[in-house]
Amino acid sequence: MSKGVLEGEVLSHRTREKLLEAYARSLINACRTVRLEFSLVSYSERELRLALDEADIDLTALFRRRQPADGLSPGKIAGIIAFRLGRFKIVHVAEQGQGHALIHLIQDLAANYAVQSVLLRADIPDRKVLETAYQMSRRHANQETLGIVFDAIAPDKAA
Repeated sequence: MSKGVLEGEVLSHRTREKLLEAYARSLINACRTVRLEFSLVSYSERELRLALDEADIDLTALFRRRQPADGLSPGKIAGIIAFRLGRFKIVHVAEQGQGHALIHLIQDLAANYAVQSVLLRADIPDRKVLETAYQMSRRHANQETLGIVFDAIAPDKAA
């Protein structure tokens, strides 16, 4: 388990605040990645906070299922958070952006970039970030699968 990321059984206040602060930058990166003008998107801070609240519940459950010696890898924590950030209605796109071919990836890309910068602290190639976002958006990618993916593509670099 990454020291400082979890406090007891939930996200630490500091990590939560970092994720909240990083989300706007992550959304800008997501728009840049798919070449969508950032002025066409907005996000709901309320939904973002609700997603992090739900991630807290998931992390608590996972932490209780594991023996303290097993811990939680940074990738597993990132998988849970990215999954929840992808499921809530956080990102909203203006009507002018609705026809964009890759609009379905925006929120999942933002989730990936947020956990990448705050939790994984690794430089993940855009190709892999895009593939992970696609899997989250259009295929079945649950929290555990995302955790394994994040552990594999960003090993031993998280803090």
